[in-house]
Amino acid sequence: MTPTAELARMTFEKAAESWLETRRPFLSPRSAADYGQYIKALNKFFSEVTLLEITSDLLRAYQRMRLQSVEGHKINQEIGCLAQMLKRIKRWQDLAGDYQRLKTNRQSPGRAMSDDQRNRLFRTAMSNPAWEMAYLFAVISVNTTAGPKEVWTLRIQDFDVQGRLIRIQREGAKNSHRIRTIPLNDEAYAALVRVLELAKQRGAHRPDHYLFPYRINGNAYGGVYDPTRHCTTCKTAWKKLTIAANLPGLRPYDCRHTAITTMLESPDVSEETVEAICGHVTHEMKKRYSHIRIEKMRFAMSALTRVQTTPALPSEQPSLTNQDVTEMVKDLPPEIIIAKIKSSRCRFITSPDVLKQLKASGVPDSVILAMVKAS
Repeated sequence: MTPTAELARMTFEKAAESWLETRRPFLSPRSAADYGQYIKALNKFFSEVTLLEITSDLLRAYQRMRLQSVEGHKINQEIGCLAQMLKRIKRWQDLAGDYQRLKTNRQSPGRAMSDDQRNRLFRTAMSNPAWEMAYLFAVISVNTTAGPKEVWTLRIQDFDVQGRLIRIQREGAKNSHRIRTIPLNDEAYAALVRVLELAKQRGAHRPDHYLFPYRINGNAYGGVYDPTRHCTTCKTAWKKLTIAANLPGLRPYDCRHTAITTMLESPDVSEETVEAICGHVTHEMKKRYSHIRIEKMRFAMSALTRVQTTPALPSEQPSLTNQDVTEMVKDLPPEIIIAKIKSSRCRFITSPDVLKQLKASGVPDSVILAMVKAS
């Protein structure tokens, strides 16, 4: 173990490497990998600076530099990693009072695809053999809630072909709550069978070999693979695919977000079941979709009415809801919908999160504005 005094005099590049090795026994593989990414980013700015030479001015300069390419949340994580190193040498206490974390958008950047967007992504992916691995990843993720790292780190032994299950292990899980067993629907099962077939063609045959082996060289049509290492990303293929599908900015992680969203929207799926499948669902996500559950349950309750036993008074006429508008958008032009809103009793939910969901579902801005005015 490197003595603290010696660590303080090292350049950041060497100090970070030494520090991470001392932390590794106490970290999960996923956390250790995250720290490695933070250090990689920090190294581009602090590489030749010793830990003792780091000042609050340098921290602010780093924030300004990184803001040109990433969000504040990521920068806060990176400096948080640096702060742990500085605490080791008793330096952070001199800087903490003059350091300010960047403000971040509390709302998740997660984006859920509509059914049309999801189908468009898959159709586009199937049109080009070079995008097959990106396609298979998307099908698995959107049908299982497995995130990118959880998919890439799947081994042959984690795919129970007979039981139609996959097991997310600690290596890919973000935390202990994400270690889980997930049953496979037909789409996910077919995709994993194809992945297994390709993995065997690429040299994966032992139970501990990865289903998405690391490509050493070559291209999507061939190459040399190392099945003892897993694929880390499909960034290039994903970017080309999403642009071709007219879904620019869609992240691989949004496939998991889409799966969670779909389950949370269903009143037939309990939150406990969602937690068991997803591994973790934030309170914010549950709250965001609770109104959708209520509207769908309200609609289900209306099916209990078979005979009108009392005359409906004018004030008892059905009110328009968010769900009604979403359904009308499929068949009616915005002008007709707006006219219906103006002439009807309305019971809209128009919180910021709900409005974003309506927009993502294809409801035009003019209709959303009319809903807000009618609320």
